[in-house]
Amino acid sequence: MEFFYLGILGLLAFLGLPPEINRPDTTHQTSLALALLGVQAVLVTYFVSACAAQEIAVEGERPAVDLAFGPFPRRAIVAGKSLASLATIAYWLLLGAPLLILAVGIRQGSLGALATVCALVAVEAWGIAQVGMLYSIIIDSEFSRSVVHWATLLALFVGTLALPKDAQWVNPVVAVARAAGGAFPAPAIYAYAALGLAAGGVALMTLRRYEIP
Repeated sequence: MEFFYLGILGLLAFLGLPPEINRPDTTHQTSLALALLGVQAVLVTYFVSACAAQEIAVEGERPAVDLAFGPFPRRAIVAGKSLASLATIAYWLLLGAPLLILAVGIRQGSLGALATVCALVAVEAWGIAQVGMLYSIIIDSEFSRSVVHWATLLALFVGTLALPKDAQWVNPVVAVARAAGGAFPAPAIYAYAALGLAAGGVALMTLRRYEIP
C-alpha cells in the first residue's frame, strides 16, 4: 500500500513540475496543489477506514468484537481502536509529507495552508474511520461490510457533490480545496469530529451486547 500511495503522489508531483524550477508556472500552481492534497485525502481516508472496518487486515490487530469477549473494558476497546486510527493517519500523512512539502516549495505555496489541510484530512479521516470501526462491530458479514463501507465512501466523495454549493464543504475534497485557498475549514472539522465522536459512542453501546453475564 505504501508503494501505491507514494507512487500516486510522486507521479502527480512529477507531472506538475514546471519546465524551469526557478520559474514556476503559476497557471498550474493551484491545480497541482489541489490534485496532490485531494488525492491524499481520498487515499488516507480509504486506507484508515478500511483498516478500521477490517476490510484491510492488519497483522496482530484483533477485531473489536473479539476483544469484547476478553477482560478488556468496552471503553478501553473503543478508545484503543480510535487511537490506532489516529496513529495510522499520522503514519500516512508523515509518509507523504516530504513529497507535499517539496511540491508546495517548488510552487512557492504556503506551508501554513498545507498544515491546515493536513489537520483537516486527519480529522476527516478519523471521523470516517470511526464509522468503519462501527461497521466492524454491527455488520458480521465481511462482504456486506465492504459493500456498506464502499457505499459510504461513494456517498462521501461523490454524493455530496450533488448538495447545494453552500453545503458542499462536507465533501472532503471540496473542503481541502477551500482550506488550500486560505479559508479555515471550521465547519468541516467540527462536523467530522462530531461524526467520529458519535460513531464511537454508538460503537461503545453496541459492544455491550457482547458482555458475558
